[in-house]
Amino acid sequence: MSKKQMVVRGVLLAITFAMSVLAVSMAGCGPKQHDPYSQNYSALEKVSDFSLGGDVCYFDKLQTGEENILLFWSSWCPHCESLIEKVDQMDGKDVIKKNLFTVAEDKGLDDIEGHKDDFPIYLDQDESVFESLGLEHIPSVFIVNDQGEVLGSAQGEEDSLALLQEYAAYNK
Repeated sequence: MSKKQMVVRGVLLAITFAMSVLAVSMAGCGPKQHDPYSQNYSALEKVSDFSLGGDVCYFDKLQTGEENILLFWSSWCPHCESLIEKVDQMDGKDVIKKNLFTVAEDKGLDDIEGHKDDFPIYLDQDESVFESLGLEHIPSVFIVNDQGEVLGSAQGEEDSLALLQEYAAYNK
């Protein structure tokens, strides 16, 4: 083998090694991968986008490259209020509230006044969003990616809390 061929092979070997190191180091740069969520009550594969008024839609609020939470609740529901109180007492509450968006099934702004500074709230007065997703119970929670694809879902206070705890553990 000539000296020139040895140099070319050495350069190719060095480039291959450098690319391998780069690929390994960048492996942690994308979205975190974890086990699937254990809670998945809904057969819904994707949450439909819905208008928040004007030119703003729910999908505009989704955090790119992250998992997001969509919570359906109401101020008149004792299980919803209990769930919100339990989340407020969790160690992972900041992780949950970072990407939390809620849809309140209340009739007016006065009903949700107590939570207006806690998290983003869309008031679904005519229940059109609730019905478009085929929901029957509150609280209902969806974990969705930035494309609205459902990664996990739960309904009822205890199952919703379990899903939110799992979300907090996965998204520390």
